[in-house]
Amino acid sequence: MKNLILFLFIVTMPFAQAQTFTLSPGQTELTVDGTSSVHDWTIIAEEFDGKAEIVLEGNNIGDIKNLSFKVPVKSLKSGKSGMDDNTYKALKEKSHPYISYQLNSIESKEKAEGKQVLMTKGSLTIAGVTKVVNMKVTTDVTNGVVFSGNVSFNMSHFNIDPPTAVFGTIKTGDKITINFKANYTK
Repeated sequence: MKNLILFLFIVTMPFAQAQTFTLSPGQTELTVDGTSSVHDWTIIAEEFDGKAEIVLEGNNIGDIKNLSFKVPVKSLKSGKSGMDDNTYKALKEKSHPYISYQLNSIESKEKAEGKQVLMTKGSLTIAGVTKVVNMKVTTDVTNGVVFSGNVSFNMSHFNIDPPTAVFGTIKTGDKITINFKANYTK
């Protein structure tokens, strides 16, 4: 009898289902930081798009079935039109108008300072070149699902020649850091 009751409990127990979330542009931030032979620089993304299918377990992420993030290259703004034009050219915007990220897997989960921290692996596509990147991502599920973190890499890893200006006298450093805070809501 106990086995029958346990079996019925397990069979009728509600299973966690993935919920669909959409990126909330007004609550999302993405910057790209780099260096040059003259000064450090920052470019801000002004437009975003993304969707996610997430299984929540209370205040934690149980699983992510799908997560995508996309930024139009033309939405990257530095406040200097010449630098923006050099950026669009370096990123091959005419043939590859978007930078995109697709989560491949969650490698591990842990708790740190009351937040859930995910070690993730995903495919980042820039200028038509896709590379797998590992990122440490902090999550917060109090107002939608917020993912924050950063990733650093060399532009040349994506076959991008670091931009130059003034006939090559100003050179951009190869290494950049992308900082993000992406808020997905229902």
